Amino acid sequence: MHQNLDSRIQTLLKQKNWPTLTKIQEMSFPSISNGNNTLIIAPTGYGKTEAAVLPLFNQMINEDVKPVAVLYITPLKALINDLSLRIDWWASKLGLIVNRKHGEVPQKEKNLRLKHAPHILVTTPEGLEIDLDWASKFRDFYKNVRWVIVDEVHELINSKRGSQLAILLERLKYFTGRDFQRIGLSATVSNENLVADFLFGSSDRKRSIIKLEGKRDFQVKVKKIDNGSWEDAASSLISSIEPPSLIFTNSRFSTERLHEELEKLGQKDVFVHHSSISRDLKDMVEEKLRKNQSNAVICTKTLELGIHIGEIKKVIMFRPPPSVSSFLQRLGRSGHSVSGTPNGEIISMFDFDVLESLALCEMAKKGKVEKPIVDNSLDVVARELLGHLLQNQETKLEDFYKIVTGARAFSNLGIKTFMRMIDCLEANGLLKKESDVLKLGPNFFRVWRFNREYKTIWCKDFSEFFSLINNNDTFSLRFEGKVIGEIDAVYVYKHIRVNDVIRISGKLWKVTRINVNKMSLDVVPENSRKGEIPIWRGENISKSYMIAKGESIILKEGKIDEKMLDDKAYSSIKELTDFYKEKEIPFPSNSNIVLEKRDEEWVYSTIIDERISNTIAHIMLYLTSKRYTLSTYARASIYGFSIKGSPIDLLQELKDYDEEKMKAVIKKAILRSSLFIATLKEIQPSFGRLGRKIDPERDKFIVNEALRQTLRKYFSVKGTISFLKSIREEKISIVTYEGETPIGDAVVLHVPIRPWLIDIVESIYEALKGGAYTSSELAEVLGIPLKSLENKLKQLKKMSDKYKISSFIDVDSKEVRWVLVDDFQNIVNSDDYFTSFTPSNVEETFIALLKSADRESQIELIFKPKDIIQNPEDIKRRIPFEDIGELRVIDMNEMSYSTPLKFYGVSRQVIPYILLNATTYIQSVKFS
Repeated sequence: MHQNLDSRIQTLLKQKNWPTLTKIQEMSFPSISNGNNTLIIAPTGYGKTEAAVLPLFNQMINEDVKPVAVLYITPLKALINDLSLRIDWWASKLGLIVNRKHGEVPQKEKNLRLKHAPHILVTTPEGLEIDLDWASKFRDFYKNVRWVIVDEVHELINSKRGSQLAILLERLKYFTGRDFQRIGLSATVSNENLVADFLFGSSDRKRSIIKLEGKRDFQVKVKKIDNGSWEDAASSLISSIEPPSLIFTNSRFSTERLHEELEKLGQKDVFVHHSSISRDLKDMVEEKLRKNQSNAVICTKTLELGIHIGEIKKVIMFRPPPSVSSFLQRLGRSGHSVSGTPNGEIISMFDFDVLESLALCEMAKKGKVEKPIVDNSLDVVARELLGHLLQNQETKLEDFYKIVTGARAFSNLGIKTFMRMIDCLEANGLLKKESDVLKLGPNFFRVWRFNREYKTIWCKDFSEFFSLINNNDTFSLRFEGKVIGEIDAVYVYKHIRVNDVIRISGKLWKVTRINVNKMSLDVVPENSRKGEIPIWRGENISKSYMIAKGESIILKEGKIDEKMLDDKAYSSIKELTDFYKEKEIPFPSNSNIVLEKRDEEWVYSTIIDERISNTIAHIMLYLTSKRYTLSTYARASIYGFSIKGSPIDLLQELKDYDEEKMKAVIKKAILRSSLFIATLKEIQPSFGRLGRKIDPERDKFIVNEALRQTLRKYFSVKGTISFLKSIREEKISIVTYEGETPIGDAVVLHVPIRPWLIDIVESIYEALKGGAYTSSELAEVLGIPLKSLENKLKQLKKMSDKYKISSFIDVDSKEVRWVLVDDFQNIVNSDDYFTSFTPSNVEETFIALLKSADRESQIELIFKPKDIIQNPEDIKRRIPFEDIGELRVIDMNEMSYSTPLKFYGVSRQVIPYILLNATTYIQSVKFS
């Protein structure tokens, strides 16, 4: 293929000391040169970037190409600087201009691209979004685009950013009027045709998939540390580091915490790299790696993809990564060349970490990676439609429908669903429809505002419009107004509740308030007890179903590669398997469940797809919180599930549900789940529904879309039904064990999932509004246990705002009914309850004994019902305190043997009504 290259490029190859092109570069050259849409699949380090750009340079230097001719899109800002330098090395010597675009590029550089538009622009999906939607001066250069390269396609396809890009490419095609050539670069994927469909969209060009066959060898050692302390973890890292090393963690928190411990142990030239540090710091760290000036860098996904950072000698993974794909990407950062052999190590904290590490290696050796799932979220379609209107001011409805269905992610989007989305956007004022023409609506710039000073829960910063990365994905921790840390939002929704103790930066903090609207947790220092929720332990990352598959294979075959394990890791696995042999119980697997009862927690250990486990756990959480208690939690993992607070074995009940009943209960469970709440909050801005309580009827489209996305991302209806059917048909056996098992330990080490109760006050308020209900009626409507509801009702009596409630006796049914204080007068005057406030004899005399809320003051009132009817305000004036802790009403005519009628937690505002209710009730009993 060398002979087909222009002599100028051949000269540059010599300068690079490249004797020839790599195999993947040679394989790709004809397809790209012939104008085919091309997907290039090869492991990291095989020169995929040059495989894409060299054939294009070969054409560009012999043609009169106008800027912007090549659009190079990458998923990470961290890759842009590196790729720009890498591509510019060739381009600048061939007379071509390369520019980069991302949010941290200096303004001077941004201005320069208008004066000297680049032939090649390197950006992210968000960068393309901004240019198409808003950069009116630069946008016209995009009409010259002839080639689009999408790097790390496998990283995009499963996400909303991927479906955003898919529509953007269709919008770009519509804008240019040209079927430009599309080239994708990907690591190994399990369904390359699906990835190709996703990338090529509506393009009519011929297509080619260029794949480097064969599996790459790698070397991995699995180590186990003695106990779960940060100090031990850091000590183990010191003995593992071979400069320069990359140390991957599964969270930003772990990254910072390990760095802190390594500093305490005197380690030098160890740096941190993750998404929350500044671009300047990231640049510094990357440069240190290139110049071999660092011993190690502790990082997250930001260094997982193909950024060039010099020769990495070793990759260390602190805890196993969550998927085979991630494992291969991380491992591939070492031996980052065609002839190099990736060298890695996984540091395990627990026995099940060792098992996961073996499973990852097992699946990787077999060439098995996760199947891509194309995201088809409709909030992406809504956002792209609004962006298209920003660009064009108006569009015909059928034109945009054609654009969006040209994207593979939305090729099956039905016109009825599309029109329901249009109706939703129109109802919320984000767009207006005039016949078949769509325009921006009056509320667009009220929701998406330029002035940051006026940003509230009712609006979003306009800069956030262009990104489908959830900008509210963290809760800040605040102490005395200062931010002391942050936690992922989904983690908060699933696990954190008021009074929980959290460990952040080596300190303990107690949560005193959860402010959902401001995405913040108010905390105070806590010194008296341990942190109940160690953030780092589970990392709160869902594990791939491929890990569960790998574990099943290892346990079924009983083959463990001892060479991969250090002594402690091998001992831990041997002790794990020996336990089950000695106790003569089957090892938890895809055909066995071991049930154990730990205090009030039912623990079901097995090897299972986490989405199925999550579904069952949420069903159990829903049933327990509805029937028995709100003091409950569930757990879910690839090792099984658990539920606390149920008096019965719920799995025995669930296995007998028919399919329709199971689907119904899953839907109810998800609608009550924190994951649904998090998804609903994430998509609301795209549909213009901010700062208001979602109405299930008015906002039915948004609720259904949030439900659909939550199901797809976190749950498995079909898998759960199949799993329970297998139990029913005894294809999966359940063995009860009186004691605690190692895999049972793996289940309970996962952080509890709690019922989402932050909104229960609002739910009670909505249920009571305009009516009066018994506790039993409310419990049934709200789906929570009666005892828990009654405790919450007592708390609401003490509120000082619109949520304050009171109660009265329904004289006809002799039941206590609850009512909002603000609604009390209307209830008194209503036809339904008028008889409960109408004494039969208004001339009788009664005594009211009232104690203040703090029980320190007490007064006595003598009154007749007619006094209250004639002048209710006079009764209020006679009471010196606002809240009455206890009220006793006594019939003066029957004092010798009548029992006083008692009320608790009464507001002075409703005292006249309560006294009328009390006298009416006493008389009804006396005269009945």
